[in-house]
Amino acid sequence: MDGGASGFWGATNFDHSAVFEPRRLQQTTTQAVTPVPMERPRRFRLRALRWRLALVVLAFSLGVAGLLSGVGVSERELADTDVLTKIYYTLGLFLFGGMDLGTPTGGPVWGRAMLWGAYFLAPAITASAVIDAALRVLGPERGIQRMRDHVVVAGVGRLTTLYLQRLRAADPGVSVVVVVPPGSAGQAAELREAFGARAIVGDVTRPAVQARLGLSRSRRILLLTDDDFTNLDAATTILAEAPHMGPDVVVHVSDLRFLHSMAGTRLARRCQIFNGHQIAASHLVQTSVLDHFRRTEPRDLVILAGFGRFGETVLSELQRGAAGSFDHVVIIDVDAERRAMVFEEQIGFTADYRRDVLSGDLRDPALWRTLAEQVGLSQTEPVFVLGSGVDRTNLRTALWLAQKYPRAFVMARSEAQWSFAEEVSREVGIHTFSVAELVTQSMPREWFEGQ
Repeated sequence: MDGGASGFWGATNFDHSAVFEPRRLQQTTTQAVTPVPMERPRRFRLRALRWRLALVVLAFSLGVAGLLSGVGVSERELADTDVLTKIYYTLGLFLFGGMDLGTPTGGPVWGRAMLWGAYFLAPAITASAVIDAALRVLGPERGIQRMRDHVVVAGVGRLTTLYLQRLRAADPGVSVVVVVPPGSAGQAAELREAFGARAIVGDVTRPAVQARLGLSRSRRILLLTDDDFTNLDAATTILAEAPHMGPDVVVHVSDLRFLHSMAGTRLARRCQIFNGHQIAASHLVQTSVLDHFRRTEPRDLVILAGFGRFGETVLSELQRGAAGSFDHVVIIDVDAERRAMVFEEQIGFTADYRRDVLSGDLRDPALWRTLAEQVGLSQTEPVFVLGSGVDRTNLRTALWLAQKYPRAFVMARSEAQWSFAEEVSREVGIHTFSVAELVTQSMPREWFEGQ
């Protein structure tokens, strides 16, 4: 397992020493990566709207004032008409093509000058509004064909948001194009407002969509949709058309076992394939668990409470990066037996530690009594990793374990970052970590830098 995993990461251009910086987990989880909204596009649009309204008022005022001054027009009898009539004909100047009033005649020179000013301004304002509307109909694709050194992101999920947050913090000025899957068009506006991204609705696997993205001139392409096959298929077609982009094509595969099955394939050697949970788990092991292992003797007991995708990746990373530092692993899950069998079949347990599997609910006190009787928790300094998919369960169980086993090293997973959880954790001495923050901090710096 150790050699296979290392080979796969090497094939996909990942460097663990570069990706996983030796920082304390508590520092990582308390430093939230906040969105960096791109306010300039909105401010520019508001400023342009104010100027346009000001010009409309100016043109209208010039026209009305000119007619009221006694100036007539060659094609209409307006000299003796009332104010409402003059206002009506002034508004006619704003019609597309303009109402034909003829040339200004008579009246004072300054009045004719004002009316001439309205003649020129009104149709220009109308034309600019029509052109702007036409460009909006054309959508965000205008200008993309001329883009260079831009970043293309496919997908609108949490991973895309996390990446764009950090990208904007690192490089606020880079152009970004996001491919929004059909059915998620409503999120395009959010991406434009939050990150100044141009959004195109379409299937990123389609050559017609790819042709509109300027991929061969882009800085980097990240395929982060929720569908592994979509990401891999898009990478295949992109590399067929732009093979030089290979090192800068980043592909997310959410299924860890599927990711390992891709190891050694030609596609894996040509681009960067990663799993969000794997880089998060590796970061957790490198920045926190190994520190505890170094401080404790003899070799440690590790209890993985929750053995879903994240629990699997934690164990995989322990086997890869912390072999020899622990001698006993207990796997707990409501479906622990089946999940352990799948892990053994697809990834494999190494033979250098003892393994126990307990099926049960983390909220069941009987399960923890059984565990305590089997492994003697009070006589050791165990590592608890509470990694179920329910934040409340993880935190509540972690608080109870920290009180019952004060020598234990207790870590609780959460999907989001909760301020109250961090405060409580510091108070009682447990460690909470956000998977989203671990993923963000674990993304290689090269993903955010220019070529």
